[in-house]
Parts: sequence; structure tokens; C-alpha cells
Amino acid sequence: MSTEPKFCKYCPNKLEDCVDEGLSCTSCSQNVHLRCLRNGGVPGGLHGDIFFTFTCQDCSQSNTEEFVREKMSWLKVLVLVLYHLQARSPGLGRKGYFHWRNHVASLIDKNWEGLFLKEFKKKKKWVGTVAGTLSHFSTYFFKSGTSVMNEPAWWALTYPKLTPNVISNLYSGFTNEKQKLKILKMSISDGELFTQILHKYVKNEDLLTPVYMVEAPISDGSDKVSDEDTIKSIKQFTVNKRKSILPTFESTSKKLKKNSTVFSNLGDDWTSYLKQRETNSEVDYCVRSKPSKVQQKEVQLLDPLCHYNTSLSSNYIFLKPVKFVQGDSNIRIISGASRQKGNQMKIRLMGGLRKEMILSPYSGIYLKPYIRRDCETSPAWLRLMAEVQMKANEKNGAYVLPPRAPIDYTYVQPEHIPAINSLCNNFFWSGIDLTECLQYPDFSCVVMYKKLIVGFAFLVPNVKYTENYISFIFTRPGWRNVGIGRFMLYHLIQTSLGKDITLHVSINNPALFLYQKFGFKVESVVLDFYEKYFRSGTSESKHAFFCRLER
Repeated sequence: MSTEPKFCKYCPNKLEDCVDEGLSCTSCSQNVHLRCLRNGGVPGGLHGDIFFTFTCQDCSQSNTEEFVREKMSWLKVLVLVLYHLQARSPGLGRKGYFHWRNHVASLIDKNWEGLFLKEFKKKKKWVGTVAGTLSHFSTYFFKSGTSVMNEPAWWALTYPKLTPNVISNLYSGFTNEKQKLKILKMSISDGELFTQILHKYVKNEDLLTPVYMVEAPISDGSDKVSDEDTIKSIKQFTVNKRKSILPTFESTSKKLKKNSTVFSNLGDDWTSYLKQRETNSEVDYCVRSKPSKVQQKEVQLLDPLCHYNTSLSSNYIFLKPVKFVQGDSNIRIISGASRQKGNQMKIRLMGGLRKEMILSPYSGIYLKPYIRRDCETSPAWLRLMAEVQMKANEKNGAYVLPPRAPIDYTYVQPEHIPAINSLCNNFFWSGIDLTECLQYPDFSCVVMYKKLIVGFAFLVPNVKYTENYISFIFTRPGWRNVGIGRFMLYHLIQTSLGKDITLHVSINNPALFLYQKFGFKVESVVLDFYEKYFRSGTSESKHAFFCRLER
């Protein structure tokens, strides 16, 4: 690692490895921060990617910054992809590990032209090279998740704080030093040599600390908990958490009995449970993509409608601090005894402002928390509820109707899936599961009033080279004929500029007129299209129009 200080050409700040890296111009040899690039970033947008031959704006003949991809080895590509995933799409992984095929190989395939030179041919069995490279360099740069999750195929960077450029320099220095020792006929183990090179290139010891570690539950120090016991307890906690999503009569009765007990007899077990739950909550990720076959079978047994943890985000739950007074053999809860009372329950039902951006696993860009917030539309259901409130308080002359909440148009999120699946099973047909839409939230629109989902629309991208397909558009009864469906359709069309959009609609469905207003034309009639979907006795025709919006 270079010891000479480097400063940015566009700003006076210093370039730092693993903190604030940049590119060096091949003509003037001056450096530019990645964040200071005039184009806003490097081509491809992969986090930490500086493997380019760079020409700055002043030295370029075209008066624009020029980037030429360097020759990329498989080691560089895999380190870069894993570094990008951990920084930009951490929710896709499990405890910091990513699946080599579903995540790593999929991202490489999507960005193949940007990662490799045109001369590098894409072989039929290139996916096997990914697995082989991960295994080959597992001693130094890659860490398998088998010991953590008892499953193969999950990988992470051994030193996740080191950038791809630093790791590339480490490997180059390691191979060069190994070659010198071979010429001098000096014998030293590879592990010992790599450790020397690592500490030679990386002076900051904090950068060498792995961050993907499963911490043991907090204890009083009287006994030690092994790593295996910790992992088992985390898995058991996750299973119990998933089982609680669908309550049963037996579990409800147990909760009623539990709430009627006296808190003063809880003892130290309550404290240890809270500590263990706090520790586990830091490790468990609630968003996962494309579960393995074994996972799918386990999850379907626990919750057939959803692959995700559907508990409310902590961003919307504001709890009072719980104060404990611990005596010799009991604990008394002073305040915050229940999370189901007062403002806490109100916030759980009403929701709050979503402020965080949504990272799309499909495009890698950050989506805004809201597509639109409508405060003017008055659906029939809201008018009815307002009339009921006025009627119930007609004897109260001072009563004023409270202001209504906005109708929010958002992108689909994991917590929406159970409710959307339930609506689809009630209003369309049974067996619908839309968890796959989480892979491309850019092409979705979910309409919510507070925490109630009143409509949704989904588009499947790239069903053909120049064609996208609208799979579902739905508006809840009582919320129709006020423009909600029209705006959802407009939003999906705007996300597919330059590509045809197709859909199927039942012959006697009045939504056909809405599609025609936007330019959809009937291309063909598909007989008995809904035969295997619609329930017997439905009023909807089982024949469908296949419509297309041409671009």
C-alpha cells in the first residue's frame, strides 16, 4: 500500500485506502475521489470499483471523463461483487453471507459486459468457475458460512472492511513475495507469509477485524456458552418467532393465561430472556431472497403464506423505556409494562412516516420512501366512516371530525406481502404468493391508508427482450372509482418506457375500459385462460383478452 499522500484534483481532501479511494489520471497523474467524479460515479455503479484506466476531464480530448475497463481476474470480480453486495444490498444476505449462485453469480451475469472486456468470452460453465474460485481462495480472502448456518453455498469476505483494490494489491504482493522466496530457495509457509504481507500493507488493525461474528448471549459469567449453543438458540428463537405469525386458539389461550400472572415472580429468567432477545435481534435478518429448497420446505411448514418475518419495523414502534428494580428473588416492572397500550398500540395500527430509502436488489438504486401521498381523494369508504363518526357524535356540539390521513403510494416491502397474499387469495384465486415481487420493487405500487392496504399493482420485467407483463392490479372494494387504479397503472407504464407492456383481462371485466384509455389494444382472445384459476360459480368470464401497449 502506498505511503505517499495523495490529494484529490477537484477538492483539497486526501485520498485514503479503504476510506476515501479514487482514480489516477493516466495523463496528468493526478488523483480524483470517486465521489468527486463529474459523472457522479464509475460506469456500472458497483461500490468500490476503481479497476479502470481513467482520463480526467481536463486531459480528455472529448472534454469528458473517460473510463476503460482493466483486465479483470475472477478473484477481482468476486471480491468486487461481494463488497458491493455487503455495502448496497445487505438485506439480501443472511448474517452477512451471500449465496454464491443466487446472489453472486446472478449479479455477475447481470453486469457481465461492464465487468469483463469484450475479448473475454462467456463460457457455458462459467458459473462453476465462481464456485471454484471461492473455494480456492477461501484460505485468505473468502469465508464460508457453513459453520454458522450449517449450510453450504453461503460466502462472505474474510476482511469485509478491506476494499477490492486493497485486496487486489494484497494478492499481488503475496504472489510477488512468494516468487522471490522461491528464487532465493527460502522456505516459509503460505499462511505465515500472507500474515506478514497483510500487516505490511494494512497498518490499521481495525480494518482486519471480521464483522460477521455470532455473539454469545449475555450471561452473568457463571457459565460459558459455546458457539454451537449460541447458533442453536438463535435458530430456535427464529423458529418460535415465525410460528407466532399465525396465532391459534391454543396459543391465544396461553397468552391470556400468561398475561394474568404476577410479574413479581418472574425471577432472573426474565432478565436473561430479554438479554438473549436483544443479542439475537442484532444477528437475525428479516429479509431474504430466493431461499434454498430446504429452507422453503421449512418455512412452508411454519407459514405457508409468507417467506418473511412480518413483524413491524422498529422505525414505527416507539416504546417507553422499561425500568427494572431487581431484588433478591424478584423483579418489578416500574414503567412500560405493556407494548400493547396507549400510544404504542396506536402507532402500531396507524403507522408513522417512512423516512429511510429503499434499496432495490434489482437495479441497485435507492427508491424513495413514497411514490405519492394523496390528501385530496375521498373514496366511498372514507366518506362512510366520516358519516358514522358524525352520526355517533351528533349530540356533541363541540365535536370536530378529525383530519384524515393521506393515501400513500409506496414500493412493495416484505411487511406488505402477507396482506397482499391474503387479498389475492380472497379476491382472485387460492395459492397466490407474491414474494417474488420483492426481487424487483422498482416495478410495483402498493397503496396504503395508514396500515391498511387498499390497492396494489405489479409488473414483471423482461418477460421477453422488449416486453414487460402486468401480473396483478387490484383496488379494494369501497376504494374504487376515485383514480387509485388509474394512478397505479400510470406508474407501471412510466417504469417501462421503451418496452411493450402486455396483460390478460377477463372479457367482462370493466377494467378493460381503463386499459384502453391508456392505449392498450386487444391483440387476441384466449379461450378458457382462467379455467384453472377461477373458482367454480364465479361471475367473471373464464375467457380473456390479451392486450398490448406498443411503444
